[in-house]
Amino acid sequence: MKRTLLVVGLLAGTATAVCANAASFPFSVGEKLTYQVYWGFFPVGRASLEVRNIEPVDGHDCYHLVANAWTTGLGELLFPVKNTVESWLDAKELFSRKYKESRREGKSVYDDEIDYDYQHRQTIIRNVTKNTKRVLPLEQPVLDIISSVYYMRTQQLLLDAEQVFFLNAGTTNFNVAVTPDQRVTISVEPLGNVDALRLEPKPTLKIVAHNKGRMWFWVSDDDRHLPLQVVSQMTIGSARLALNKIETIDATTGAAIAALPTDIHPNAQAPRTANKD
Repeated sequence: MKRTLLVVGLLAGTATAVCANAASFPFSVGEKLTYQVYWGFFPVGRASLEVRNIEPVDGHDCYHLVANAWTTGLGELLFPVKNTVESWLDAKELFSRKYKESRREGKSVYDDEIDYDYQHRQTIIRNVTKNTKRVLPLEQPVLDIISSVYYMRTQQLLLDAEQVFFLNAGTTNFNVAVTPDQRVTISVEPLGNVDALRLEPKPTLKIVAHNKGRMWFWVSDDDRHLPLQVVSQMTIGSARLALNKIETIDATTGAAIAALPTDIHPNAQAPRTANKD
């Protein structure tokens, strides 16, 4: 069970024509998406994605993106997880300038920070927990596991059209290919049926591949490309994140100023589909 809840925590932390300017982006400061996390049919936690504010990094305005994941109920009793991942996405060029994570998984504690120094072409990795530092070459702009989600939301997603982006995962960089392979309809209450695209990133998360699994994302088939659901099916079981709340958060006070519930039926391991041409 500890291993399965760790997978859930990693998935939650995960949770292509570039728009011309920030005004045309499908997200804005204050957007907060909240998800219910399931292991099989059992709710074991919650997760959220938030565009907290715009902050300067090395003199460049960046979207400050924050992802949180935490266990609840039985999951909290068996193996508590409380993870926060932050990313700073350049608001003009749409690549990562900074990344930070704080993970609390069982008795393990891990904190690190990554600075992408494009001026000196360096990736600077600081392990805050162990007080160590590594400097690696940085040959081209990169995305991280959080900023890549928002980057993909700005892209024109077409059925069967492959998109490729360059991802940094700590000490390694690699290309990730994403192809929308299905156009489906997901039942989202109280909104009713929502047109969606299914995406499968390749390669997938290392822990998913290690357990001979696959992972899919469903995003709304509209200009917003809202992340609606994530499903990972592995030999050790199935994990799922389902969107159940959309809020607008005041960047100054942190209070919700608008909310729209979008509950997805908790018993659906995969969305009901209606294929479209």
